[in-house]
Amino acid sequence: MNNQLKLLLYIVFIAGAIFYFQDSFGFLDVSFIENKEATQEEKEDDGKEETVVKEVEEDEYVEISIGEGESIKVNVEVADTDALRTLGLSNRRYLGDYDGMLFVYDQNVNNPFWMKDTFINLDIIFIDEKGFIVDIKENNEPCSDSYCPQILSDQEFGYVLEVNGGFAKTNGVKEGQNVTMNLVSNE
Repeated sequence: MNNQLKLLLYIVFIAGAIFYFQDSFGFLDVSFIENKEATQEEKEDDGKEETVVKEVEEDEYVEISIGEGESIKVNVEVADTDALRTLGLSNRRYLGDYDGMLFVYDQNVNNPFWMKDTFINLDIIFIDEKGFIVDIKENNEPCSDSYCPQILSDQEFGYVLEVNGGFAKTNGVKEGQNVTMNLVSNE
């Protein structure tokens, strides 16, 4: 076998191993960010045309009103399909202090949550269709190898916000507070 073919096979093997470990164990924790648009601008510089590509990221966040004139902004990833809701925050090893995942439902539900393949403690905040917090389950621990409890709300909900464990207590988030959704429409 010639050296070029050996090198090519070696590169393919290494790339395959990296993809396998990434998929199975979250190795390198690489993810793609959605909701980005590319815009092109053409500039003229000394008679030469140059194309510059800029990325424009759409902000999706919720604001939790915690008191008179006070609110907390939480940047969110939106899970609005069955597949995204099922995946949730699985295989995440880190979540920013004011980052979270917002689960969006088409109607009020009372589905159980669980933390299969989740590596971080989470506060789970249940929000009704009018935007009011109806229940909070604080500091839920990831499933163990042998036991994965269901996390149930006492009320029906239209949205669920998952944030780092201890977030609600640290920021004074309580039942009855209003949550404003600032989401990008996919229509």
